[in-house]
Amino acid sequence: MKTEDKNNNGPLRVAVLGSRQVGKSALTVRYLTKRFIGEYRSDTDMLYKCVLQVDGAPQSVEIMDTWASCDQSSDAHLQWAEAFVVVYAITDKQSYTWAANTVQELSERRSSASVLMLGNKSDLGHLREVEEVEARTLALTHASRFSEVSTAESCTPVADALDNFLKEVKTHRGGSNGNTLSNGSPKQRKLSVTRMLGSLIGRHSPPPQHITELIVLDKEERSKLVRCSRQI
Repeated sequence: MKTEDKNNNGPLRVAVLGSRQVGKSALTVRYLTKRFIGEYRSDTDMLYKCVLQVDGAPQSVEIMDTWASCDQSSDAHLQWAEAFVVVYAITDKQSYTWAANTVQELSERRSSASVLMLGNKSDLGHLREVEEVEARTLALTHASRFSEVSTAESCTPVADALDNFLKEVKTHRGGSNGNTLSNGSPKQRKLSVTRMLGSLIGRHSPPPQHITELIVLDKEERSKLVRCSRQI
Protein backbone atom coordinates (compact mmCIF):
# COMPACT_ATOMS: atom_id res chain seq x y z
CA MET A 1 0.00 0.00 0.00
CA LYS A 2 1.70 3.14 -1.18
CA THR A 3 -0.02 6.50 -1.12
CA GLU A 4 0.84 10.13 -1.62
CA ASP A 5 -1.16 12.50 0.50
CA LYS A 6 -1.50 15.64 -1.57
CA ASN A 7 -4.77 16.66 0.03
CA ASN A 8 -4.14 19.86 1.93
CA ASN A 9 -7.42 19.34 3.74
CA GLY A 10 -6.25 16.04 5.21
CA PRO A 11 -5.03 15.85 8.80
CA LEU A 12 -1.49 16.84 9.69
CA ARG A 13 0.02 13.75 11.32
CA VAL A 14 2.58 14.35 14.06
CA ALA A 15 4.34 11.71 16.16
CA VAL A 16 5.78 12.70 19.54
CA LEU A 17 8.89 10.58 20.16
CA GLY A 18 11.21 10.32 23.14
CA SER A 19 12.54 8.01 25.81
CA ARG A 20 10.87 7.44 29.16
CA GLN A 21 10.28 10.21 31.69
CA VAL A 22 10.97 13.12 29.32
CA GLY A 23 7.42 14.49 29.45
CA LYS A 24 5.90 13.46 26.10
CA SER A 25 2.40 12.95 27.48
CA ALA A 26 2.59 16.04 29.68
CA LEU A 27 3.71 18.07 26.67
CA THR A 28 0.91 16.78 24.44
CA VAL A 29 -1.83 17.36 27.01
CA ARG A 30 -0.39 20.76 27.97
CA TYR A 31 -0.54 21.85 24.34
CA LEU A 32 -4.05 20.57 23.69
CA THR A 33 -5.71 21.49 27.00
CA LYS A 34 -3.38 24.09 28.60
CA ARG A 35 -3.34 21.89 31.70
CA PHE A 36 -0.27 20.29 33.29
CA ILE A 37 -0.29 16.74 34.60
CA GLY A 38 2.94 15.72 36.27
CA GLU A 39 2.65 11.94 36.33
CA TYR A 40 1.49 9.41 33.78
CA ARG A 41 1.37 5.65 33.79
CA SER A 42 0.89 4.39 30.28
CA ASP A 43 1.92 1.35 28.27
CA THR A 44 0.17 2.34 25.10
CA ASP A 45 0.17 4.96 22.36
CA MET A 46 -2.41 7.74 22.51
CA LEU A 47 -3.76 9.20 19.28
CA TYR A 48 -5.41 12.63 19.59
CA LYS A 49 -7.61 13.83 16.72
CA CYS A 50 -8.53 17.49 16.82
CA VAL A 51 -9.08 20.68 14.82
CA LEU A 52 -6.63 23.50 15.55
CA GLN A 53 -6.03 26.95 14.18
CA VAL A 54 -2.93 26.60 12.00
CA ASP A 55 -1.72 29.67 10.13
CA GLY A 56 -5.06 31.39 10.72
CA ALA A 57 -7.28 28.59 9.41
CA PRO A 58 -8.94 25.50 10.92
CA GLN A 59 -6.84 22.40 10.34
CA SER A 60 -7.41 18.76 11.24
CA VAL A 61 -4.45 17.47 13.24
CA GLU A 62 -3.60 14.00 14.53
CA ILE A 63 -0.98 13.81 17.28
CA MET A 64 0.33 10.41 18.36
CA ASP A 65 1.83 10.38 21.86
CA THR A 66 4.05 7.31 21.58
CA TRP A 67 4.98 4.81 24.25
CA ALA A 68 8.77 4.66 24.56
CA SER A 69 8.94 0.96 25.33
CA CYS A 70 7.09 -0.04 22.18
CA ASP A 71 10.21 -0.54 20.06
CA GLN A 72 8.38 -2.79 17.61
CA SER A 73 6.15 0.07 16.50
CA SER A 74 8.91 2.59 15.82
CA ASP A 75 8.92 1.74 12.12
CA ALA A 76 5.17 2.25 12.00
CA HIS A 77 5.52 5.66 13.64
CA LEU A 78 8.12 6.69 11.07
CA GLN A 79 5.81 5.70 8.23
CA TRP A 80 2.56 6.99 9.72
CA ALA A 81 3.63 10.55 10.55
CA GLU A 82 4.68 13.37 8.26
CA ALA A 83 6.25 15.35 11.10
CA PHE A 84 8.00 14.49 14.34
CA VAL A 85 8.52 16.14 17.72
CA VAL A 86 11.57 14.52 19.31
CA VAL A 87 11.59 15.22 23.05
CA TYR A 88 14.40 14.91 25.57
CA ALA A 89 14.90 16.20 29.12
CA ILE A 90 17.69 18.73 29.65
CA THR A 91 18.30 16.98 32.99
CA ASP A 92 18.94 13.59 31.40
CA LYS A 93 21.92 13.13 29.08
CA GLN A 94 20.81 9.63 28.16
CA SER A 95 17.46 10.92 26.90
CA TYR A 96 19.34 13.45 24.77
CA THR A 97 21.47 10.68 23.27
CA TRP A 98 18.26 8.80 22.41
CA ALA A 99 16.83 11.94 20.82
CA ALA A 100 20.01 12.66 18.88
CA ASN A 101 20.04 9.14 17.47
CA THR A 102 16.38 9.49 16.51
CA VAL A 103 16.95 12.80 14.73
CA GLN A 104 19.83 11.17 12.87
CA GLU A 105 17.61 8.24 11.88
CA LEU A 106 14.87 10.58 10.69
CA SER A 107 17.33 12.52 8.55
CA GLU A 108 18.35 9.26 6.88
CA ARG A 109 14.99 7.51 6.54
CA ARG A 110 12.54 10.43 6.35
CA SER A 111 14.66 13.24 4.98
CA SER A 112 11.63 15.19 3.71
CA ALA A 113 9.81 15.12 7.06
CA SER A 114 9.60 18.15 9.35
CA VAL A 115 11.32 17.63 12.71
CA LEU A 116 11.23 19.63 15.94
CA MET A 117 13.84 18.75 18.55
CA LEU A 118 12.47 19.86 21.89
CA GLY A 119 14.32 20.05 25.20
CA ASN A 120 11.88 19.77 28.10
CA LYS A 121 12.22 20.65 31.81
CA SER A 122 14.04 23.93 31.24
CA ASP A 123 12.84 25.04 34.68
CA LEU A 124 15.32 22.57 36.20
CA GLY A 125 18.40 24.42 35.02
CA HIS A 126 20.29 23.63 38.21
CA LEU A 127 20.11 19.94 37.19
CA ARG A 128 21.01 20.52 33.56
CA GLU A 129 23.04 17.80 31.85
CA VAL A 130 22.52 18.93 28.25
CA GLU A 131 23.74 22.34 27.13
CA GLU A 132 21.35 24.24 24.89
CA VAL A 133 24.05 25.11 22.37
CA GLU A 134 24.90 21.42 21.91
CA ALA A 135 21.32 20.44 21.17
CA ARG A 136 20.66 23.49 18.99
CA THR A 137 23.77 22.78 16.93
CA LEU A 138 22.70 19.18 16.41
CA ALA A 139 19.25 20.27 15.28
CA LEU A 140 20.71 22.78 12.82
CA THR A 141 23.02 20.10 11.44
CA HIS A 142 19.95 18.06 10.49
CA ALA A 143 17.87 21.07 9.34
CA SER A 144 15.48 20.59 12.25
CA ARG A 145 13.70 23.14 14.39
CA PHE A 146 14.81 23.46 18.02
CA SER A 147 13.25 24.77 21.20
CA GLU A 148 13.65 24.48 24.97
CA VAL A 149 10.51 24.62 27.11
CA SER A 150 9.21 23.85 30.56
CA THR A 151 5.95 21.95 30.22
CA ALA A 152 5.44 22.26 33.97
CA GLU A 153 6.10 25.98 34.24
CA SER A 154 4.09 27.57 31.42
CA CYS A 155 1.90 26.62 28.49
CA THR A 156 2.81 29.71 26.39
CA PRO A 157 6.28 28.57 25.20
CA VAL A 158 4.89 25.11 24.51
CA ALA A 159 2.04 26.56 22.45
CA ASP A 160 4.37 28.91 20.58
CA ALA A 161 6.82 26.14 19.70
CA LEU A 162 4.15 23.71 18.49
CA ASP A 163 2.00 26.33 16.77
CA ASN A 164 4.99 27.50 14.73
CA PHE A 165 5.98 23.92 14.00
CA LEU A 166 2.51 22.99 12.74
CA LYS A 167 2.53 26.08 10.55
CA GLU A 168 5.82 24.90 9.05
CA VAL A 169 4.45 21.39 8.54
CA LYS A 170 1.40 22.74 6.73
CA THR A 171 3.54 24.97 4.52
CA HIS A 172 5.95 22.13 3.81
CA ARG A 173 3.09 19.85 2.80
CA GLY A 174 1.96 22.38 0.22
CA GLY A 175 5.34 22.24 -1.48
CA SER A 176 6.16 18.53 -1.38
CA ASN A 177 4.64 15.12 -1.68
CA GLY A 178 3.89 13.33 1.58
CA ASN A 179 5.07 9.82 2.29
CA THR A 180 2.56 8.82 4.90
CA LEU A 181 -0.25 6.35 5.13
CA SER A 182 -3.57 7.87 4.19
CA ASN A 183 -5.39 4.96 5.80
CA GLY A 184 -2.66 3.60 8.02
CA SER A 185 -4.48 3.34 11.32
CA PRO A 186 -6.43 0.23 12.26
CA LYS A 187 -9.87 0.44 13.80
CA GLN A 188 -8.90 1.48 17.31
CA ARG A 189 -10.92 1.77 20.48
CA LYS A 190 -12.51 5.20 20.73
CA LEU A 191 -12.83 6.59 24.24
CA SER A 192 -14.63 9.56 25.64
CA VAL A 193 -12.14 12.40 25.81
CA THR A 194 -13.96 13.88 28.79
CA ARG A 195 -13.83 10.58 30.62
CA MET A 196 -10.19 9.79 29.78
CA LEU A 197 -8.74 13.21 30.54
CA GLY A 198 -11.15 13.69 33.41
CA SER A 199 -9.56 10.75 35.17
CA LEU A 200 -6.17 12.41 34.69
CA ILE A 201 -7.07 16.06 35.28
CA GLY A 202 -9.96 15.83 37.68
CA ARG A 203 -13.57 14.80 37.33
CA HIS A 204 -14.97 18.29 37.82
CA SER A 205 -12.67 20.02 35.35
CA PRO A 206 -14.33 21.25 32.14
CA PRO A 207 -13.60 19.11 29.07
CA PRO A 208 -11.03 20.26 26.51
CA GLN A 209 -12.64 22.40 23.84
CA HIS A 210 -10.96 21.34 20.62
CA ILE A 211 -10.08 17.66 21.04
CA THR A 212 -12.72 15.77 19.09
CA GLU A 213 -11.44 12.23 19.55
CA LEU A 214 -8.94 10.27 21.63
CA ILE A 215 -7.91 6.81 20.48
CA VAL A 216 -5.93 4.29 22.51
CA LEU A 217 -3.81 1.73 20.67
CA ASP A 218 -3.34 -1.52 22.58
CA LYS A 219 -0.61 -4.05 21.80
CA GLU A 220 -2.65 -5.86 19.14
CA GLU A 221 -3.56 -2.61 17.43
CA ARG A 222 0.06 -1.42 17.45
CA SER A 223 0.97 -4.69 15.72
CA LYS A 224 -1.64 -3.95 13.05
CA LEU A 225 -0.12 -0.54 12.55
CA VAL A 226 3.34 -2.10 12.17
CA ARG A 227 2.09 -4.63 9.62
CA CYS A 228 0.23 -1.96 7.72
CA SER A 229 3.27 0.31 7.50
CA ARG A 230 5.44 -2.49 6.21
CA GLN A 231 3.18 -2.84 3.17
CA ILE A 232 4.40 0.52 1.86
